[in-house]
Amino acid sequence: MQIKEKYYKKVEYLLYNYNMFKIAIDNIESQIDFLEKSKDIRDISAIKYDEPAISKTYKFSSIVEDKALGIGEKIHYLERSIGNMQSRVNSIDNAMGGLTEIERTVITEKYIKGKQWWQVSGVVRYSERHCRNIRTDAIKKLAIGIFGEGVIETQS
Repeated sequence: MQIKEKYYKKVEYLLYNYNMFKIAIDNIESQIDFLEKSKDIRDISAIKYDEPAISKTYKFSSIVEDKALGIGEKIHYLERSIGNMQSRVNSIDNAMGGLTEIERTVITEKYIKGKQWWQVSGVVRYSERHCRNIRTDAIKKLAIGIFGEGVIETQS
């Protein structure tokens, strides 16, 4: 089975950044929590005296609404970012479930825990070369599990 090179690289990218995705989700959730608390009325001045209340288009201008909408839009954007990252984490977790125990261990030790090949081989008790072969096969499986069968190169 041969997979397209770009998908192999994408899977490696996802695996190398797996822990950072989880950390980013936590950090963004903290930002959302902070923004929701900052919606407090004390932060928003109610009357804006430096410009007319209506514009040339007769649209009412309210700093309270503008600021509240700005915070709401930012929260919505951050929630979408969390959704995207959580989707990546979930797809990795689901695809990892399709690996054998040894493949899962090699991938976890190498990519998620960031160990060197000699350390990975010590954990699974195989040679470094064999661990690299297991990794290659596992990443091919993960690519199919994450991206679907479109990753397989067809032989012409």
